[in-house]
Amino acid sequence: MSWSTDRSVTLSQVCTRIIMLLGVLLGIALPFLCVGGFFEGRAFIAAQNALLVMPAYYAFCVPAYTALVSLDRLLVAVRRGEVFSARNVRYLRTISWACFAAAGVLLASSAVSLTFFALAIIAAFFGVVLRVVKNLFAAAVALQDENDLTI
Repeated sequence: MSWSTDRSVTLSQVCTRIIMLLGVLLGIALPFLCVGGFFEGRAFIAAQNALLVMPAYYAFCVPAYTALVSLDRLLVAVRRGEVFSARNVRYLRTISWACFAAAGVLLASSAVSLTFFALAIIAAFFGVVLRVVKNLFAAAVALQDENDLTI
């Protein structure tokens, strides 16, 4: 069984949807985990701050799911063979702004745990990388449109 581009896209799409499902399941379970003493003795979150994790997580879910849905739509477009299109540039733009929004939420939540500060830096880094990729895609779309007009 050989590995193909289509299988790679399928794997990426399955992983994206699994992450969405796990995020929803964590969102449902989080109140029970925080109240039930699950975070007792955990190094990264003090027990008295466990209830502060919930609003941080739910606020983080908004940009995270925006990015995941856009990523899923981008993968659907790639599967259809639409790689360099204006729609994909919009998806990449949305994902990058969602990374910046997630970084903002994590930065605001860094009072709960220093881990959130580190995650904010990582999210901002991914936002910058995705902006660069978005700019490359936008340039490729412009070149493709120009090529289509000259033929």
